[in-house]
Amino acid sequence: MVKYIKMRNKNLNLFIVAFAVITIIANFVQNNPTSDLFGFEVNSWFVRILWLLIGLVSYKRYKDKKEEEAN
Repeated sequence: MVKYIKMRNKNLNLFIVAFAVITIIANFVQNNPTSDLFGFEVNSWFVRILWLLIGLVSYKRYKDKKEEEAN
């Protein structure tokens, strides 16, 4: 049971990484100077950097969990 929960969390982190990459690419394709973030209009670069940080943190957590599973 515990192994299933850890695997599910690992897959969730991988999903978040994929979602962040897709969001960043879509933001570049739209090429708007501003984007909506939680109902506020902010600079698109801020949104891109935020999603990049979210993706990097999720990838690090995915990698750590994968190494933990191997041990």
